[in-house]
Amino acid sequence: DLKNNLISTIEPGAFHGLSELKRLDLSNNRIGCLTSEIFVGLNNLHKLNLSGNIFSSLMNGLFSELLALKALHFNTDSLICDCNLKWVLQWARNASVRIAEETVCAYPSTLRGLAFHNLKENQLICAGPLELPLFELIPSQRQVVFHGDRLPFQCTATYVDNTTQVHWYHDGHLIESDEESGIFVEDSIIHDCCLITRELILSSIDIGATGDWECLINNSFGTSTKHVEIVVLETAAPYCPEERIINNKGDFRWPRTLAGITAYHPCLQYSFSSISLHNGAEESKAWRKCNRTGRWADENYSECPYSQEVTQVLHAFSQMHVNATNALEFSRQLTAYTRGASNFADKMDIIYLAYIMEKLIVIVDEVKDLGDAIVEIASNIMLVDDHVLWMAQNENKACTRIVQCVAHITNQTLTSHTQVISKISLNIALEAFMIKPSSFIGMTCTAFQKISQNSDRSLIHDVGSWEADYHPDQHLNFKCNDGSFSDSFMNFSTK
Repeated sequence: DLKNNLISTIEPGAFHGLSELKRLDLSNNRIGCLTSEIFVGLNNLHKLNLSGNIFSSLMNGLFSELLALKALHFNTDSLICDCNLKWVLQWARNASVRIAEETVCAYPSTLRGLAFHNLKENQLICAGPLELPLFELIPSQRQVVFHGDRLPFQCTATYVDNTTQVHWYHDGHLIESDEESGIFVEDSIIHDCCLITRELILSSIDIGATGDWECLINNSFGTSTKHVEIVVLETAAPYCPEERIINNKGDFRWPRTLAGITAYHPCLQYSFSSISLHNGAEESKAWRKCNRTGRWADENYSECPYSQEVTQVLHAFSQMHVNATNALEFSRQLTAYTRGASNFADKMDIIYLAYIMEKLIVIVDEVKDLGDAIVEIASNIMLVDDHVLWMAQNENKACTRIVQCVAHITNQTLTSHTQVISKISLNIALEAFMIKPSSFIGMTCTAFQKISQNSDRSLIHDVGSWEADYHPDQHLNFKCNDGSFSDSFMNFSTK
């Protein structure tokens, strides 16, 4: 019983002379190198326990000296069940050796937790993305250094087999030792037959070392990489000044920041926002880069929620999946919400609405009354302040896109069976006709609107008040006729 002894190395023939030994427990040690020569002389060994050591695979023929073996344990936290262990299944079956139930796969993730003895040979393959039990880069965080500093890196990974190699890259270019530049790439070192390490030493850093440095592990089955950023500063580096930024994501106060550094600011949380930190998820942040001249440059607030509830709600609407089944109910909810459009104050409100309407127009010919809802939504958008509409148009041509959606209703719905379309709303009226060119002699359109004495009433409604707040007498009265003006006017019904 040699378990729990921090044993890391066993010399070949270490058990010579113990031919009557029946059980050998080497579990929970630090053994990584195992060869068949270790077990020479154990002719009557019935049970071997290798669990809890640091190896991730077993070399072919490892147990060739153990002719009497009946039970085997080799569970480890890093056991890779791939093509390199296929021989174990075949050997165990042919030699009638029972592999313990506790021996389960740790890698790849598709086999994690499965008992090894229950696997089929076709499951033990060397394909797919390379998954390494251990892969670490030290240091792993961004390094901010001064010109002339010394900076060593160490990259360590699981040594899968003899095809495993470690390479260093800088901004995508392979790095080799260059004494004049102060770059030294050391030879790879293999530890305990299960880990491989390669060091990179930057002995005198210059400004050219700024950028992305990458450790790449590759073998015959695939590659895996880890990155670290280096920022090299001059001795008298400038700073970006403190600055307060107020935008549609909130009020951000950026601190004085060293040139070449990216500053981060936690997103502001709002009571109405569904975006928050849960279950240890990474905190959402805005970032801003301070360039080398000490000026604020690139910035990104995309991870942060909007500071206004309206924009947050319309963003949520834009993320919803819309199809022929739910489109009508969806459009009714949106129509009810946009009745409060006079309070919309962010250009993104209009941009999201344009995007939503473009999703709806695609299925307008499949859903009865959807065209009416689209016209109603567009009409409500006209309640928005002109400057907000101008900003949305300037940013994303949102107003043009909304008008195109309304106009597109006729293209989708006019057919040989539907030759006249008439849709009216508070601010928009639309009529379309299917007319033969040979019979067209002109057209007259007339519009009137009755203004309510209670025109200052609140325009904010919820979905439940859809029918109650619907006042058709306030909509445009609109009529188009081909023929003379007098005929058209006489046939027009006024209120």
